[in-house]
Amino acid sequence: MTDVYDSLDHHLKGAGSFERAAVPPGIYLAWCINMGLESRMLHERDQQAVLRVRYRELKGSEFLVSVCGGVLDASLLSDAGRRFTRTHYQAYLDALQALAPDECVYDYDDDWALYERMASFLTRQYMGGGSQKRRWWRFWR
Repeated sequence: MTDVYDSLDHHLKGAGSFERAAVPPGIYLAWCINMGLESRMLHERDQQAVLRVRYRELKGSEFLVSVCGGVLDASLLSDAGRRFTRTHYQAYLDALQALAPDECVYDYDDDWALYERMASFLTRQYMGGGSQKRRWWRFWR
């Protein structure tokens, strides 16, 4: 059995619709795809959809629903993606919520501008959290 990090079911009550429930895990999955953290299995299973996410023709939420059945699990990610997700996914959700402390996180537009804001946060975390002690080029060793 594979680890499930998130799913539409987790967000559906607060979101009120499948489309809105798919936004938080969808943005994260799109970032993973753009960083090359998707699993080989996922890439081979639907290479065209992966490329459409990279070219911004398909939103992460759409990819999550149509290709992954609404579930973000370990089988979708590479080893590095799984390690990062285990330690940083909750911080990502917290940061997404912090963007709108007075409104529901599901009220955001599912667009590439929101993706960019969250991708910036996730990339900083992935490259060492902005710490001066850990340089990006050391990450790849």
